[in-house]
Amino acid sequence: MPDLETLTRRADAPAAAPFHAAPDTSGAACRVTGLVVRRGARETLRGVDFTLGATERVALIGPNGAGKTTLLNAVVGLVPAAGGAVETLGERLDRARGRARARARTGFVFQKHGLVRRRSALSNVVHGLMARPGAWRGWSAAIAPAPWRADAMEALAEVGLADRAGDRADRLSGGQAQRVAVARALVSRPRLVIADEPTASLDPAAGREVMELFSALVARRGAALLFTTHDMEHALAYADRVVGLRDGRIALDRPAADCALTDLEALFDG
Repeated sequence: MPDLETLTRRADAPAAAPFHAAPDTSGAACRVTGLVVRRGARETLRGVDFTLGATERVALIGPNGAGKTTLLNAVVGLVPAAGGAVETLGERLDRARGRARARARTGFVFQKHGLVRRRSALSNVVHGLMARPGAWRGWSAAIAPAPWRADAMEALAEVGLADRAGDRADRLSGGQAQRVAVARALVSRPRLVIADEPTASLDPAAGREVMELFSALVARRGAALLFTTHDMEHALAYADRVVGLRDGRIALDRPAADCALTDLEALFDG
């Protein structure tokens, strides 16, 4: 089964759902109930209950192996549940059609931006529209429909890179490449954005710049954001709520405004 990054790089998400899909009316971007995920004989998630509000920004924190990435994968149906249930954007993920619809309305950002190095910044952002009906995975910016190119240019302008639209991805700095990845994730106006350590490969200044921009753009769109981070300051600054995992269970779930650094750091002790 592909992981999150492979799913995005393939750029061939099913077109089962219309682009202007109706927003989730359940009041939550996702609901996880009693979730159990196993890898071999080991339970990587054990009875996890978790709800992400429709416009909420949640930081997932915890030590390596705590289950953070597994939970991200579960939220979009990329790992099977051995127990419990997951519903994302009003779709049941135990059904193939539901998984396809949920993924088509979800944007993804990763630690390593996953851009096509020899394609332009604009072409990479156009790839973020591949879930639209009629999309073909081989389209570049040059042959994509004009409205798609316009949407991609608008997304690049929002991240401050309209002037680099024609530059190949391998000629961009790390921070610029990650901003292109943010534009690619947001160009389809998803209802949910998943980000796995989106600033871990950047220096502190670039990381702050990317997270501030990223979090603000998601909030402006009224979408939900679920991101993992090892930077506790990012968790406090750019999330509405912090959820801490330890040994496959939720050990902390609290509004960011009510957390102190010591609360978060305690998850990594022992």
